[in-house]
Amino acid sequence: MITTQNYDAYTSEDHKTWSALNERLLKKNFAKTSKEYQRGFDLLDLNSDKVIKIEQISKRLEEISGWTLIPVTGLIPTRDFFYMLINKKYPINIYLRKPHELDFSEDPDIFHDILGHVPLLTNEPFCRFLTEFSIIALKYADNEKAVEFLGRLYWYTFEMGLIRENGELLPYGGAIITSTGEIENVSDNKISKYEFDINHIFNTPYDNYHLQKEYFIINSFDDLFKSLEGLEACLRANLEIPLDPTVLLDTPLAMQINTNLTNGFNNVIGFLNDIQYKFPEAISFAAGQPDEKFFDVKDHIGKFDTYIDYLEAQSSRSREEIIGHVGQYNKTKGIVNDIIVEYLKKDENIHVKPHDLLFTLGAQEAFAVIVSTLTDRDKDVILLEDPSYIGVSSFGKVFDYKMEGVRTNDEGIDIDELEKKIIDVKSRGLNTKLLYVIPDYQNPKGSTMPLEKRLELLEIAEKHNILIIEDSVYNSFTYAQKKLPTLKSLDKRKRVIYVGSFSKSLFPGLRAGLIVADQYIELPSGEVITLSDELAKVKALFTNNTPTITQAILGGILLNYNYSLSNYNKKKFENYKIKRDNIIACLGKYIGTNVDDWAVGISWNEPNGGFFIKMEVPFEVTDKDVAHCAEKFGVIFCPMYYFYLKGDVRNEIRLTFSNLTFDQIDSGIQKLAAFLKERLAGLASDAKQRVEKAELV
Repeated sequence: MITTQNYDAYTSEDHKTWSALNERLLKKNFAKTSKEYQRGFDLLDLNSDKVIKIEQISKRLEEISGWTLIPVTGLIPTRDFFYMLINKKYPINIYLRKPHELDFSEDPDIFHDILGHVPLLTNEPFCRFLTEFSIIALKYADNEKAVEFLGRLYWYTFEMGLIRENGELLPYGGAIITSTGEIENVSDNKISKYEFDINHIFNTPYDNYHLQKEYFIINSFDDLFKSLEGLEACLRANLEIPLDPTVLLDTPLAMQINTNLTNGFNNVIGFLNDIQYKFPEAISFAAGQPDEKFFDVKDHIGKFDTYIDYLEAQSSRSREEIIGHVGQYNKTKGIVNDIIVEYLKKDENIHVKPHDLLFTLGAQEAFAVIVSTLTDRDKDVILLEDPSYIGVSSFGKVFDYKMEGVRTNDEGIDIDELEKKIIDVKSRGLNTKLLYVIPDYQNPKGSTMPLEKRLELLEIAEKHNILIIEDSVYNSFTYAQKKLPTLKSLDKRKRVIYVGSFSKSLFPGLRAGLIVADQYIELPSGEVITLSDELAKVKALFTNNTPTITQAILGGILLNYNYSLSNYNKKKFENYKIKRDNIIACLGKYIGTNVDDWAVGISWNEPNGGFFIKMEVPFEVTDKDVAHCAEKFGVIFCPMYYFYLKGDVRNEIRLTFSNLTFDQIDSGIQKLAAFLKERLAGLASDAKQRVEKAELV
């Protein structure tokens, strides 16, 4: 597990052990190692007679190659290990072997990790091999046989690899370099040494407790990286061979899944994740993630006790009983509703009662619960802004709800278009039941609905008996002097179902969302029901209740800040505003039409809040463009056609700046400009060729 290196905990005996290990390595092993290992060793200045401080070496390494070192205890789980390597983080055990284990330690230790492996993290081709290998390995992390094969490849390269340099076979594998016995074993001509071959390696088990009986030789680290081109094909071929009759192969089952998942399913998240994993060093403007440096996770987890104190002050039960009750199955609507209503009153000017609320697992579950509760698949239509947040549109498509888009402009949903759509739906014998909108800093366009349009929208909802789902996730993220009121705070006739979330204002791992549904519904039978109660029935089928530990933490946070997050988030919002200003300035600097006039036809908006900027370009954007931009220019953007219901608008991209540093924004926009310039030059060349062909005809 991840930890910190308490340097003072190392004893004088530990430092003597390190000194002895270091001396053995330099005197007996160092001259027999690969030149790239020696180069990395010298660059990082690893010659030390005391235990090395991980943080110091990590800073040097980051300056050289961008990799950092993470102190850990014990072995890292397979999946976590590969994730770390993909993100250029290498785990270093803080444990140091004992004096009697100078040549071999069964447990992973700091000497082996640093002196054995870290020097090669300065070598670019080898680092590319590690990250690409990890990306492939992560795909097969749940397949035990695949992990075994990949483990052999890792062993015979990273731990026990040999490289041919000027006719000599020299070790680059860390387990050889840090073991005098293994160094001498390599020199034994009786020990088998084979040319590097992945299939041969896959079929060669290893023994990590004794000297090796065979080694594999590469000619260069570039060759090692190139070998990965055939890795997956070789892996699949070996997985089809029942080497061990006790191993169950992944034989496909003959059955049909939900056809909506295969017929044009919008898998933008999967697509962008694949791009990110394939090009981990690329700067990504794709994901709308909040900035992690503002996550007070450790402090906020401690607010669980604040909530327990709050309950204890109101109860005659013991503290242990209260905590036990919080850990039990609990109310589907939530256990902190009394606190949330005070927060809504203070920060959003929304006045409701605790029973009007439903606490959810983030906003995504809230949308699913609302749609599932209120909509008849055969008779009802859900209207939504087009483009819009894919979490709602994709849910509707997968579960076969009728969803239709309404055109938007720079002020949100087009009111005239909305009225026409409602009338059109009615003419087809259907009913418009729900309208989904994001009034504030819309995802993906970044647009804001003005106050007069909000009031007009409420009138239309009343006129046509429609309920509005207000997605208010970004409402507080305003860069203007004053934020606009939510639809719900203006809602006098209870036409708005409000959806909020704490993923952006606190941190996503809290998975805390809420529904405000204070409506009473009269059924055709004349029975009057409470909408929040009906929503709770459906939520109970999804998740029974939102984790009460999460709720208790949130309750404690809000109690600690006197039911308001406005002051707490002030510094965070100011930082986002500076980032917004920074990216706008960079767009003007690198892509503005005054830059050699190559950028004619490219434009973007300047949002008053939120995380997103919409850019229009004079060409059709494709998935190939995204991949090419990531591979050649080292930057990732999100095509906007994923957010349109029909995917028919192809000349827009979304840029997100929230989780990037100022340097990343500047560098990323400069790289994006280079891609756009190349793309537009290609268009001009194609147009010229068409003209020349036409003239020939």
